[in-house]
Amino acid sequence: MRQEGDTGYRFKDILKCILMSEIERLYPALHEAPEEKFADVLNKRMHSRKIPTKLQMLRKNTGYSQRELSEKSGVNVRTLQQYEQRSKNINKAAADTLLVLSKTLGCRVEDLMEYE
Repeated sequence: MRQEGDTGYRFKDILKCILMSEIERLYPALHEAPEEKFADVLNKRMHSRKIPTKLQMLRKNTGYSQRELSEKSGVNVRTLQQYEQRSKNINKAAADTLLVLSKTLGCRVEDLMEYE
């Protein structure tokens, strides 16, 4: 479960999108702010960089194309595309969809969720 001040991203994924030097530049403005403020700023920067969704990262880590994941999971390829483009919110997906995707990708359902 996501806690206040949590971005929902692993540090190594954050560093793929934002350089450590950029994080360090935030220090003067945010060093006395609550952790939640830093997490909000970081989330906004990451989303503005159009980072891949967790679904897309997990799919690519398994080596599946969208079509292959669709065939293996039974989830429509267009639905997968919409989740990966964030035009459809995966956080509102049906439980059975999330479950079959997590089983196919070998991850937990929580690993598919996006945090805003």
